[in-house]
Amino acid sequence: MLLAAIGYLLITALIFHNLLPVLTTHLFGDLGDPLLNTSILAWNAKHLPLTTDWWNFPAFAPLSGVTAFTEHLLGAYPLTSPIIWISGNPVLAYNALQLLTLPLNGLAAFALVRELTGSSIAAFIGGLAFAFAPFTGEHASHIQMLMAFGMPLALYGLHRYVRSGAPRDLVWFAVGWLSVTMSNAYMLIFFPILIAVWAIWFFERADARRWVAVMVAGGIATLPVLPLLIGYHLRQAAYGLFRDYPEIVSQSAGIQSLAGINQRAVFWVGWLPNTFYEQSLFPGFAIIALVVVAVAAAFRSREHRPWRRVVLGYLAAAIVLWTFTLGPELRWAGVHVAPARAILNDSDGPNVLFGPYWLLMHVPGLQSIRVPSRAWLPATLCLAVCAGFGAAWLAARRRTRWVIVPVAVLVVAEGWFVGPAMRTPSALPLYIPPGAQVLDLPISAGYGNADAQYLAVRGGYRVVNGYSGYAPPYFGPLRNALADHRPEAFVPFRQRAALYIVARPDLEPQFVTWLESLPDPQRVIDFGKWKLYRLPRLGNNPPASALLPLPRPGEIPLSIPER
Repeated sequence: MLLAAIGYLLITALIFHNLLPVLTTHLFGDLGDPLLNTSILAWNAKHLPLTTDWWNFPAFAPLSGVTAFTEHLLGAYPLTSPIIWISGNPVLAYNALQLLTLPLNGLAAFALVRELTGSSIAAFIGGLAFAFAPFTGEHASHIQMLMAFGMPLALYGLHRYVRSGAPRDLVWFAVGWLSVTMSNAYMLIFFPILIAVWAIWFFERADARRWVAVMVAGGIATLPVLPLLIGYHLRQAAYGLFRDYPEIVSQSAGIQSLAGINQRAVFWVGWLPNTFYEQSLFPGFAIIALVVVAVAAAFRSREHRPWRRVVLGYLAAAIVLWTFTLGPELRWAGVHVAPARAILNDSDGPNVLFGPYWLLMHVPGLQSIRVPSRAWLPATLCLAVCAGFGAAWLAARRRTRWVIVPVAVLVVAEGWFVGPAMRTPSALPLYIPPGAQVLDLPISAGYGNADAQYLAVRGGYRVVNGYSGYAPPYFGPLRNALADHRPEAFVPFRQRAALYIVARPDLEPQFVTWLESLPDPQRVIDFGKWKLYRLPRLGNNPPASALLPLPRPGEIPLSIPER
């Protein structure tokens, strides 16, 4: 396992070689989700989780409960928070997490495959197939998708406990389960599906007492997550946050997505399509070849007949999870797959064949899941386990043992990805009072706002800008009102507190001229091309709370007057 760890670390270091010299100042990929997640890690390190202050992430001011707009990343807290406390650098903490996730994924899969096959060579290949699967490259900017080591760890504990009945093995299961549920909201949905398929496949009546113990352990491990789930539900329900059906369909994979490589892939570029983005589900030819070897050995070899149940179980789970990646409607290249008798025959629309995900959408509380194709993550683990069995068969024979090295190289090559190292924003050259309400201009529609909210977390103030999984309804009208130079855009914010406006060097000169023409802007600081203005609070009433309370059902917490 030590040699495997060194191998996984070296491969990870080579993939992120351009990041290593700038670990304290740059992020891999882009400054959208990576910068958002860096901000979340910094926020977590500043506040005790689940407290009122922690729930009030300082974006989309003056709204409260904004932490529930996206992932919480508390699964990373034990690693990243001490780094931030010691260094004061959340970028370093984020990069440390990113560089450790892939080796940890590989090691956890190594332990699982070695437990099942008894072969360290097979375990090493299984770890490669999970940690460096082609699917990983597309999600290199989604740190929550990389924190997947809890899944193989939980399955490792289950297999050991069902076999031996030793209570200590339930600890591995519970730790893995807790890691999954605290790291990735999507795996709160998709990993239990894998566990359910696993339980159905491997259930034996003689082990009924052990299954009860497994359920009890899982229930105990779920208890720490319940306050989070309740907190998210209360806040998302208050704002009416959910995913529209067309949005979910647009983020679903098609049947042809199995041939799609991600945008960062290096191997097979020009040979396979790379326009699927998150719907890129190409499993890798090397991994598929190993799966085929495993299935053939399980059926044709008497010696390996005991493999049959495990290999087929994990292959069946991978297929089941693949059907969930297709979303609520089965499609090929955007065209509905509809047999002569479709499940739905609507005279006002096409015949639609619904997939299993359509049933999942009717479960209360699951309407916030936007990207069904992420169900492929646990499916890659299942394929990695099967690939490990294929490698075990090859490694056990002198004539085929030599194949292990080129297969391992091909597994890594097919999963190899590249991306730029992007410099994170430096602190503003302006002093902004702690707790101030700030509008950072220019304000954009996309991840440009991640810059403003990152600086707000670091600077200890609240920013009207925001980049998250959700955006409040007023955000679009606010951008339009500012583009039209309408002073009423500032009114809802100034009714609660003074509004500070940061004018960056790339702000249009016409906007600055208009801003200074208003009757009451106070230019606080003029630092070269950077400017800071203060618009005083409106009215003579006593100052209100800095944050709006959570809205009641049907209530609009803040609105921008339309033209």
